[in-house]
Amino acid sequence: MKKIYVSFIALTFLGVTNLNAQLGPNLLGAKGTFSAPFVTPNPNAAACTQTEDGIPSYRPKDNIGNKLENLDDSNLPGTPRSAYTYVFESNGLLPEYTYTIIKNIGDANGGNCIKWDWRAQDHTGDGGWFMAVNGAPSSNPQYSRIFYRIEDITVCPGTEYQFGAWVINLLPGTSPAALPGSEPDISFVVKSSNGQIDTIARSGKIGYQNTPEWKEVTGTFTAAAGVTSVTLEVVNSTTVAAGNDLGLDDISLRVTQSNITLDGADEKWCVGTNPKITFTVHDNSRTNSWYKWQISTDGGATFTDSTAPAQATFVGTEGNYYYNLELNITNVQESMNGRIYRLVAATAEDAFGNSTCALYDQSYTVVATACGPTPVDLMNFNARYNNGQVTLDWQTAQEINSDRFEVYRSADGQNYSLIGSVKSAGNSSMVKSYSFEDANPGNGGYAYYKLKQIDIDGRFMFTSVARVNLGTAQATLQVYPNPFASHFTLSFSATKNADATLILRNSIGQPVLQKVIKTVKGNNTVDISNLPVLHPGVYYATIHNEELNFNIKLQKQ
Repeated sequence: MKKIYVSFIALTFLGVTNLNAQLGPNLLGAKGTFSAPFVTPNPNAAACTQTEDGIPSYRPKDNIGNKLENLDDSNLPGTPRSAYTYVFESNGLLPEYTYTIIKNIGDANGGNCIKWDWRAQDHTGDGGWFMAVNGAPSSNPQYSRIFYRIEDITVCPGTEYQFGAWVINLLPGTSPAALPGSEPDISFVVKSSNGQIDTIARSGKIGYQNTPEWKEVTGTFTAAAGVTSVTLEVVNSTTVAAGNDLGLDDISLRVTQSNITLDGADEKWCVGTNPKITFTVHDNSRTNSWYKWQISTDGGATFTDSTAPAQATFVGTEGNYYYNLELNITNVQESMNGRIYRLVAATAEDAFGNSTCALYDQSYTVVATACGPTPVDLMNFNARYNNGQVTLDWQTAQEINSDRFEVYRSADGQNYSLIGSVKSAGNSSMVKSYSFEDANPGNGGYAYYKLKQIDIDGRFMFTSVARVNLGTAQATLQVYPNPFASHFTLSFSATKNADATLILRNSIGQPVLQKVIKTVKGNNTVDISNLPVLHPGVYYATIHNEELNFNIKLQKQ
């Protein structure tokens, strides 16, 4: 019997509401965490705010980031702005109504010249920036109360969102200016596209401490019917000036997602069987009743509808409402290897047309395997493009009665043609490495490759699909597959041979992987495997050296 793989991604949510299990990715991304690539170092910052070697500790290199946009500029939708004045020079945070983007404004070893007595480092702790503000009296009409504002955040009608932010009182309690009644107090306001205004969270008075500490502020709101976008504002609620000094970091807006269970996740399916997989959708709001099935034949790069939208009926009791859906797969075959099925749920039929409302819950997958031993254990399969040629590499951990590998290529990920073959070892219990050169892969776009492993007796199995970018110099980084499971491939272009640094960060900007990769002149395709243990969710990959500065968002299933 052959081993085959048919993966089932549990659920994709459109407009998920009022659930208590998980949170989706931060809709604000780097714009809310004051991190690269949204924030970049200010090369003109005063020398006394930073040192090349980071000594002393309270003046690290690239300590000041570039400014947010001005609040009066109406031509920058989706861009964070501030009504306060941006500063980057010595004593710049004097007097009130000023702000800066900074990594470290002071620690136990001292403070820097932009504001000598303030103490704070970015909340994330990864060497990024935060927003430091010298608040003006909120009661003075001369000053705007808005520290931070971002417009045109896409939301889904009827969907509940959780807001979060971290705030800090920058003035130590030992300061003469740390007077009762002057503590920072900020509100977080959502303005919906229908004109509705809601205060969704308030910090209250942030007390003075000898060593200032970050405080989390959270709240929730539900987008009303017909609302497709909102504006988020961070507003000053303190009426005095002295002591009204604060920091903001890690501002987030996340969909609350559902809890999903999957029956049959550990079962094994044989060739020729008709597996049935049951998805149980838990939604205590009983709003995500619309659903449809989708299928991908190119490793998750694209999905097409396999059914029309339909509506389910919730069952259960208060606090435990759910519905079950059964996916039927007919006559499983080796050629189905790598195929991905998923369920898409929504609050309304027309919500399926809004891709920005889609959130992936990748917590549950199922693999269908054969019922007998595996004659060939394929460890990996990679493709890379350079100078008009694609090189395929793969390895096997063991082989039993293996005859050859046939190589298939496709331009669309669906229709494949045989382009060559490689003789296999036959029988082996050691790691064997193979390669194949495709000298005519085409120009531009993508090429898709898969292997057909054939036994001496004529039986065969297909591998998963490898996708590679062809011949088009890219100004951006691309990732495949996305979402990823155990590994992913990065594609980008470079103008010379050089080493570059790859950094993978989690949703709050913390590095989880860092490695040096070798880049070549032209198109590069780099497979990233041997990953550390990663929880499902959003990650950010960057590649940089003197020439390159690529950034991309990806999802771990």
